[in-house]
Amino acid sequence: MRGLLSLSLCLSVLLGWFMQGSPALAVSSIRSGEALVIAVEPSPRNIVDEKLSTEFGRKLDLNNSNIRAFQKYPGLYPKLARMIIQNAPYQKVEDVLKIPGLTEQQRELLQQNLEHFTVTEVTPALVEGGDRYNPGIYK
Repeated sequence: MRGLLSLSLCLSVLLGWFMQGSPALAVSSIRSGEALVIAVEPSPRNIVDEKLSTEFGRKLDLNNSNIRAFQKYPGLYPKLARMIIQNAPYQKVEDVLKIPGLTEQQRELLQQNLEHFTVTEVTPALVEGGDRYNPGIYK
């Protein structure tokens, strides 16, 4: 046990001794007028979190929201929500009123909710696979 402690102490001293040269070199380079370049690795981006800071985070995005998001608006879930998702993407919010096969009652319901909708660019992370129909949220 004592031998192991002595060995680790010796290694620490030796490593400390040999590692001293590098910081001193960097300081002398700065003093001699050479440019110091520091490379910073970009942090990974989470596109979905970035999207939450847009209207997508405040309104129902007709191009990216999953079917469950329509539940908070009476009358939209599930039939109208499915029709909206199937006919996406939309260029502007009013395009949702042009869905083929809408009844007059459905069109009026959509008209009443236009202020709650937004349209942003399609984000593959939100719409790929079957995520718009089954986002994997189970109660």
